[in-house]
Amino acid sequence: MKRIAIAVTLRSGTPERRCTVELVELDAPPAEGPPPARFLVTVRQNMPAAKAAAGEEAPPERWHESSLTAAPVTFEQAERRALDFLRRRLAAGERLAQREGFAALASFEGGTPAAAAPPPPAAAAVPAAVLQLVARFEAARWRLLDAGRRARSAWRVGEYADAGAQSPTQRLLRGLAPRLVELLGTGDDLLDHCLAVALGHLGDPGAAEAMRELGTRGRTAATRRAAGQAWLLLAPAAERDAHVAVLRARWPSHFDVAILPGQPLDQLHALLSERAVPCADFFLDWLAVSIDSPASRAALLATARALPLIPGNFQAVRALYKAAEIRRDAELLGVLHERFESTPPYFCNSGDAGAHGFLDAVTQKWVRRPVKDELARPTPRLAYGSRTRDYLRLRAWRTVRRHAATGHPYAARLATQLLLGLDDARLPPAHQETRWQMVDGRHQAVQRHYQPASGWRIGAKLLLARHPALGQSERAARWWTTAPLDTRHAMANRCDGLPAMWDAHPEALLTLALHSHCALVHATLGRALLDHLPFLERQEPAAWTPLLLSPYDASAAVGYQLARSQVEQAADLAGRVPWLVLLGGSVHGPAQDYAFQRIASDPLGHAQHAELVVALLLSPHAPARLQGQGLLPLAPPAPLLAELQAALAAADPEAPWLAAACAQLEAQLQGPLATAAGSVPVEPLVNLLGHPSVAVLRLAVTWLLLHPHGLALVPAADFQRLLGDEDPERRASGVRLLAALPDEVLLQQQALLADLAVHPHAAIRAAVAPALRRIAQRDAAFGHALAQRLHASLFATESGEGQHDDALAWLSQDLADFAPRGDAAATWRALQAQSKAAQRFGAWALAKHVPADFSLRQLAHLARHPQLSVREWGMAAIDMQLDPARVTPEQAEQLLPLADARFEDARDYATLWFAERLRDETLTPELLIAWVDHPAEWVQAIGRTRLVRRMHAPEASLCLTRLAQHPGTQVQLFVTQWLLELPAEEPAARAERLRVLQPYFLTVLSQVHRGRTAKTRITDFLRSQTGAPETAAVVADIFARQVVTSSLTDKPQYIAGLRDIAARHPQISLPFVEWKVPELRAAAAAG
Repeated sequence: MKRIAIAVTLRSGTPERRCTVELVELDAPPAEGPPPARFLVTVRQNMPAAKAAAGEEAPPERWHESSLTAAPVTFEQAERRALDFLRRRLAAGERLAQREGFAALASFEGGTPAAAAPPPPAAAAVPAAVLQLVARFEAARWRLLDAGRRARSAWRVGEYADAGAQSPTQRLLRGLAPRLVELLGTGDDLLDHCLAVALGHLGDPGAAEAMRELGTRGRTAATRRAAGQAWLLLAPAAERDAHVAVLRARWPSHFDVAILPGQPLDQLHALLSERAVPCADFFLDWLAVSIDSPASRAALLATARALPLIPGNFQAVRALYKAAEIRRDAELLGVLHERFESTPPYFCNSGDAGAHGFLDAVTQKWVRRPVKDELARPTPRLAYGSRTRDYLRLRAWRTVRRHAATGHPYAARLATQLLLGLDDARLPPAHQETRWQMVDGRHQAVQRHYQPASGWRIGAKLLLARHPALGQSERAARWWTTAPLDTRHAMANRCDGLPAMWDAHPEALLTLALHSHCALVHATLGRALLDHLPFLERQEPAAWTPLLLSPYDASAAVGYQLARSQVEQAADLAGRVPWLVLLGGSVHGPAQDYAFQRIASDPLGHAQHAELVVALLLSPHAPARLQGQGLLPLAPPAPLLAELQAALAAADPEAPWLAAACAQLEAQLQGPLATAAGSVPVEPLVNLLGHPSVAVLRLAVTWLLLHPHGLALVPAADFQRLLGDEDPERRASGVRLLAALPDEVLLQQQALLADLAVHPHAAIRAAVAPALRRIAQRDAAFGHALAQRLHASLFATESGEGQHDDALAWLSQDLADFAPRGDAAATWRALQAQSKAAQRFGAWALAKHVPADFSLRQLAHLARHPQLSVREWGMAAIDMQLDPARVTPEQAEQLLPLADARFEDARDYATLWFAERLRDETLTPELLIAWVDHPAEWVQAIGRTRLVRRMHAPEASLCLTRLAQHPGTQVQLFVTQWLLELPAEEPAARAERLRVLQPYFLTVLSQVHRGRTAKTRITDFLRSQTGAPETAAVVADIFARQVVTSSLTDKPQYIAGLRDIAARHPQISLPFVEWKVPELRAAAAAG
């Protein structure tokens, strides 16, 4: 396989979206005759990864690969499809980042055109400040300057210098180059450093050798590095290439891949330590290699965006920052400045902080060494302190301001790159704070409104410097406004800082309008760009048309002004349509209204242009899509559908509006366009099966199913890929295609169909439904097997939302004839299952049964079932089975499950039977005791009420004995009332009864802080039973035990009872009342 051409497009955003289109040739021998079909077009796009939860590592970026050719085609066909795809993506706002081949895209290359500023006249006067600066380098005046003044003068020459300009001022400054070389080594190290920077900016190749020498003999590493960068700026291309070759040989394969935090960075540090190479030198070598290598440049920028600002790394970042300043590398400076703005300091050394020591971040131990002494060490354990961060944040603004004061074009380039670092997606949300300050002699609450960019010092300087509501803290640490800013639209008046710089470089304003992701930048500088419409009108339309598709209204408004003039100047409708396509997709309301008014003036004529109708149908805005729906009936179907196929292939898969647009198109295809949809070529539809967007894939499947030959031409590889896709939505689309296969094929895949019928994802179950319905109607065996599978799934835990609902709907509707609803045992099992779905199935199946299918106890269970319909059926069945006048004790006992009713209607029904319908003679003691012993209080109440009627029945003693063991206080109290009504009996029999009830007495009397009434009744009852010696002995045992264990409140009455027993029956041994010598002690005394 050989690559013929490649193109890479980028879509700005966070993260940046990249799309790579390759045209490749298969390895096949050339054939005679017509051109061979052995070319393919592949598309590879990165998809944003899902957001990670707090504290979790971000998931890796996802890549999606697809093809624009379902099968190999000729070179002309492959190139035509690739170019059509790329042109559509570029027209949608993407930019061409790389191109090899595809010569037709050459017009899309290049950056924003430079401002067509008229060159200065040859006799333009040199500024007086420059003349004074040059005069300082005369020998006589130079000797009078102190060291600081000399270094400052050399630095100032570097600020004025512009190697690419040919003005008299620059020619005068370049004349200083020999003098600057002569001054090398005549002063301190700072002077040499400033001279090296100045010579590098002047661009005089004659100073290259001097910079080479200074790069080896400079007194400090900073000066040597500055001289090295100056030499790279001045050296001939051949010498620079040789130097780069040496660096690549020294560091093979290290400069073309980004070094990200983690293992790659640790491995780099280990390698640098092994070779004893400072980290700063490695990154400066990387910078040198990246001058002419796009791959190395991209890797270096990616590393700079992620390199942690910690000791060991920050020294390299600082060296890289200084080198970028010397090279005037605005892009690299912008990346590093964004890091300084967004990364908090590693330690604080503001004010007195750090005077007594610091906390070592590695060992987490306190180091008793002042921070300033630690920073003076060759390898400090600290780096990137608060003072350093503040200095670097201010340094960028000072650089812009000083260059802007001299009219240097570098000021606009640097300001642009600095502002491109502002990204609302990475900035904190806007908020407001209340502050108290003196207003008119009184302290009043004042609201401060903080924008997302309020933490960026440079934001106020470049964007809002002239805004009347702007407020700033000391040294511009934060800024705010006293009134809220509406950044959704352009500012009413210009408030940007350094307006002369922006006016001199409108191309910088255009760059920010095209690529910035900050609403504040668009609101302020978009207003400034409106003042430069003549400049924009002189540019090619391709340079500013992306403004119309900007998501920011302020920039889109600029594009609207330009596009409207193009529409009005167009000679015919065909010339206006491309602009109406852009205007209809703009976020700027007036632009949309203007486009809709134009279309409404001639709907029939505009509907003949398929690209306009399709653009409206796929517009991000609902009103535009509605306009496209109105034009749809007037448009010719064939060209419209062909254009729609191509537009869908190039649609942005991450567009939030794409799903809604595709849903509307799907409805149209199934409605008025159904007939025409079956006459288009199938291959473009097959290509859409690989589209990254699920919405486009779903639409393509619907379209293929409408085509008479669509399904037959889908490759088996696409079937396998879709059915095995991890995304359930994409897999559901594959299932839709599978379900459309002939019944003879599906009959061979019964197991697969059954698995899909109970799949956790609802879309997959819905997709396979048509096939299940057809096959079940055709094959009864399959219907029974599927019903059994669905029935079994009702008893398992639901693996996906709605799975049980779908299975139940199938069993009760389409598969009702095959459902196992006639078996009473299966119905009973479903009704008693834990699964609610199984209970619902049982409720549905119950309608086919009669009461005789279940026992009376089962009917009682059904009468208290959670399902209302089941309870009603069970109650009706009991009423049909039982006649209250003929109920037997056995039948009454089988109704006991009604006592467990949890629902009001079931409790009412149970109460009706237990309290009224069941006659006394049908209630056995065991049943009454079961009622009284029931946990539910309402059942206990009925049991006690019915039991009172049997107080004098022969079974009373049995009931009393059984209930005496109940732990409930209400039952215990009920038993005490029964005790008081015991009939008279012989003392021996009464004593035996008391012994049987002794556990009951002890249980009640031992309760603490409860059952006071029952305890009083029992105590009185027992004291009344002391008349006979037999019963008195039993009572004495009970009271003797309670004297030891009871509380002080109850103990006196037990002692009083014992004294009464001792007085009445002296023969009863009562050790608590009369002391007796223990038998062993008495025997010992007698011996």
